[in-house]
Amino acid sequence: MVSRRVPNNLTQSNQVGEALAAAELAKRVNKNAKLHNDTDSWYVLNHLSTLRQKMEDTGYIGVPNSIIICAMVAKFRERKNVSTLKWVKGHNGHEGNKIANLLANDGAYMEDNEPLNLEIPWSLQVTGAKLAKLTQKLAYQAFRSRELKTVPRRSCTDEMLKATQSEAKEAFGETPMVDTLWTLLRGRDIERNTCYMLWMMMHNVYRVGSYWLKPHYMPEYQERARCRHCNGEIESMKHILTECSSPGQKKIWEMTKDLVENRLILWRTPSVATILSSVKPSFKNWDDKRESGKERFFRIVMTTTAQVIWNARCERVIQKNNAEFLPEQVKNHWKKMINKQLELDCLTTHRRFGKKALSKKKVLMTWKGLLKDKHNLPKDWTEVGGVLVGMVS
Repeated sequence: MVSRRVPNNLTQSNQVGEALAAAELAKRVNKNAKLHNDTDSWYVLNHLSTLRQKMEDTGYIGVPNSIIICAMVAKFRERKNVSTLKWVKGHNGHEGNKIANLLANDGAYMEDNEPLNLEIPWSLQVTGAKLAKLTQKLAYQAFRSRELKTVPRRSCTDEMLKATQSEAKEAFGETPMVDTLWTLLRGRDIERNTCYMLWMMMHNVYRVGSYWLKPHYMPEYQERARCRHCNGEIESMKHILTECSSPGQKKIWEMTKDLVENRLILWRTPSVATILSSVKPSFKNWDDKRESGKERFFRIVMTTTAQVIWNARCERVIQKNNAEFLPEQVKNHWKKMINKQLELDCLTTHRRFGKKALSKKKVLMTWKGLLKDKHNLPKDWTEVGGVLVGMVS
């Protein structure tokens, strides 16, 4: 029995650990002996059987963890005798599965000090996709992934990713993977304009604050670096979204706090990392089960609030020559945007959207306990017009 940690240079996920374990099994067992493997991993089973031919025909283009999967398949192909695999239900009393789980837990706390050999013999390497199976989409993915390898990493992006992961760990007890964060930044629960704003924030590329203090800019441009509402303080996304004294902003965050706490979610002082980490919240009930409705609500309300504040700041600075909004105007715009999200949720449950329609259960769980006059609404209020979110004024 062997236990080890997934190296830090590889994606830290269950799938990677399962594939590495299968490859290690095929490597350690005598190549001339029969091998039988009971596993609870559909990921390993599928990539060694039903998906293998398709993946090899398309050169594993766009397939996550392709290097590890190829190494796993190669280790099994090197064997001289029959290898069989059988799926068993996990956490269901299977003795081997119990031992595997204990070894996996032990490996998670080990140090990453043993090198991992993922080399594949030339005769077993998948060198590319078959022309007969290659599509324009696959070709574009292949060219793009090759080009991305030559693009240097941006230090400010890496710093923001680490800050977001750290905030998520502190707030929700889980550290999201980088790939997961990038995927959820453009998730379907978030408006397209908000997705763009979050992407720009993660890369820290908005032209605010110190950007305008570069020597080649004229003095009138350098004035843009300072906030006129905060005694000339240098602007930043943190200042704009969470610290600026412009009318209405503080009230919006207070109302957001009220909504969040109504869903029994612990409120944390907002920051840029808090907003970015809100795309991957993690809430569990007393039975240790994920509360997906609560997670979706938190994702929507936090990102929408950030978008409203950013829109108000841009309109004030660019279109209104820094003329202040009335606090009531900003507050009403925020209410409108939150209710717009609710209305959109209700509309997209309609059966005319077919498989793309939101499930009514998901919408009901997202806005559970937050609606105005909720005691007078039917159990399924998704088809009732004029439903609004109840808010503290």
